[in-house]
Amino acid sequence: MSFEKILGHSRNIGRLKALLACGRVPPALLFSGAEGTGKFLVAKEFAKALNCLHKPAEDPAAEENLFASASPPPIPSTLYPLPSDDACDKCVSCLQIDSGAHPDVRIIDADFQGFLLDEAARKQKSLKIDTVREFTRYVYQKNMFSPWKVFIINDAHTLNLNAQNAMLKILEEPPGNAVFVLVAAKKNTLLPTIISRTYALNFKALGAADVEELLERSGLPLDEASALSELSGGSVKNAGDIKRVRDRLASVAVSGPARIFKLVSSLPKEPYMAREEAKIMLNMLILSARKKWLAEGRGQNAGRFAALIKKLLGLRKLLNSNVTHGLVLETALLESEKLSVSFQ
Repeated sequence: MSFEKILGHSRNIGRLKALLACGRVPPALLFSGAEGTGKFLVAKEFAKALNCLHKPAEDPAAEENLFASASPPPIPSTLYPLPSDDACDKCVSCLQIDSGAHPDVRIIDADFQGFLLDEAARKQKSLKIDTVREFTRYVYQKNMFSPWKVFIINDAHTLNLNAQNAMLKILEEPPGNAVFVLVAAKKNTLLPTIISRTYALNFKALGAADVEELLERSGLPLDEASALSELSGGSVKNAGDIKRVRDRLASVAVSGPARIFKLVSSLPKEPYMAREEAKIMLNMLILSARKKWLAEGRGQNAGRFAALIKKLLGLRKLLNSNVTHGLVLETALLESEKLSVSFQ
């Protein structure tokens, strides 16, 4: 994939391509916006464009190829006449970044920290100072393969305070051959001093048509992709979460007077997973209520739908506190049922 194949974000991509074309790459960039809108994907493509060789990966040497004698002679390698502001997707550097094996491009995220701590990635609620210190060891080392070392800090909004202070020290004196891309869903959780040292780009929600096309690319039928895109709020991640929860709820008997109790009881047993799934279910109700509110227009129930959305948003805030997630979800379901708002 290259910048040209990414759906949406044409303005931000245009700015990044301008930086690449003029050769004035800032030492740190901040990509902020809702989850599932493509920030991380754009960050990877930016890293590829920075280090692209603009020529295809060469075939193994004849003496290394066991089938060389039985194969026709290879087609001579040719340079790809691509601009300097995009990746070719064919050279060794691009292929290594796509596979996660590039020695000069590192992804710092929950998986990376989980590997360091020998723990599951889902248990990593925040990025810690030891994780920042670990990748700092590579920051000042000599490049192994490419002109630029790129560090993509995914979910940078989860950096705890100590980790942010350690990150700030790097950004205050960055090496000339390194670029840091902070990918954050919540910009306001970062220190102002970090934000001020970055080239910041805000990523807006995707259009429903873009989400639908991306879901189709992933193999979903058109009708399901269309339905999910309408409830996604412009986020592919939301669409995936909704599909996962819908598929699970389909196996739960949800008819009869005990319907709400059965839905709440179907939450995962692990508290963290249950809270996260309750958030997804609450978001589904909010999106469904919003859809009905927009369809209502100036109808007699418009005010009631608006009031319901306000209540649901308040309940979503409670989920981030110590309030029992089952109680919050039960209240949300009871309020939504009054206006026939469901997960559909």
